Amino acid sequence: MKRREFLTTIERAGLGVAAGALMTAGAGQARAGSAPGRAPGSPGKTATGHRFRLAMYIPELRLPFDEELATAKEIGVDYVWFNRLLNETEIAQMSDAAADRMAQRVERQGLEIFLLNAGNPFKHVHLTDLDLKTMADHQGFKKDFKHLVRSMQIASRIGVGAVGAFTFAWPGEYSSGKPTWPMRWLTRGGVIAEVDMDKLVKAFTLVAEEAERYQVDVALSMMPWNYTNTTGNFRSLVERVGSRRLTVMWGPADCWNCGEWDVATAGFSNIRPYLHGLHLKDLHVTDGRKLKFEYRPLGDGDVDYLTILRGMRDHGCDVFLSLATHFRPPSGSRVEAMKINYRNLNEMIRKVEAEV
Repeated sequence: MKRREFLTTIERAGLGVAAGALMTAGAGQARAGSAPGRAPGSPGKTATGHRFRLAMYIPELRLPFDEELATAKEIGVDYVWFNRLLNETEIAQMSDAAADRMAQRVERQGLEIFLLNAGNPFKHVHLTDLDLKTMADHQGFKKDFKHLVRSMQIASRIGVGAVGAFTFAWPGEYSSGKPTWPMRWLTRGGVIAEVDMDKLVKAFTLVAEEAERYQVDVALSMMPWNYTNTTGNFRSLVERVGSRRLTVMWGPADCWNCGEWDVATAGFSNIRPYLHGLHLKDLHVTDGRKLKFEYRPLGDGDVDYLTILRGMRDHGCDVFLSLATHFRPPSGSRVEAMKINYRNLNEMIRKVEAEV
């Protein structure tokens, strides 16, 4: 049985509806209190007036910070996202003066920061290790929460509108060999137990309160290993929290890798009201239940990015298309991989623009 047929059979059997199916309540409508679209950049304006804003997650280049910035500008993007400066002071430990210098280095390259991470807050914290009542005292939570708040302070100071965070690891994800993965694949991302949802809501209510204090948004990442691994799971969380400050860096390839095979259609409808940007990479799944997949150049994998770009064009989504890589060309060069993905993305954009 082919993978798509297999997944369709599962869906008809009623498994995983909550995790991946189209969530119609409010779908396709702007979030209450959401900010108006930011000023557009230069790339990719279509005949309808829509503009694709090209960005890059520069840590994948693995270069000194100024070289990463120069390379990003040379490749052709206008916006950058990062979580560290290679071999320099951690962002969470920066003084205000150091943060100002960091921002000036970005500005000198003619770039703008569209998202700032202080490391990877909550990425490796297992949710099952947290107690609902004493969560704020847990060492890992306390450390990451402090780093996240510091990123908000810096972003507010240097004029960046959003910071990044992750959404806690599934049980045993980093300690016991991903024991819940087969269940998550078969249910299109996993079923979040109410006891876990209560913890997530409490954690991100605390996060949202701080975000409101510093007047910045918090864009949640979508990793297969964290709880917001699909568009359905993401919406289940943010709708329970109910804060305008929670947005998303949508990873269509990560959603696909979790079994959300309709990510370009129903997934886009689910996630659209909350988009801050897209984390762009591609992959091919060979055996989802056994977590066997390979990263590929953008447009050469399983994700239907043309349909996603058409949806963004038709709905006027004013968000950032942030390039990543993960795959390696024969040369092994990370810079070459990023250039390939930039070229492939522009080719897809040209196709979508030509249809207008």
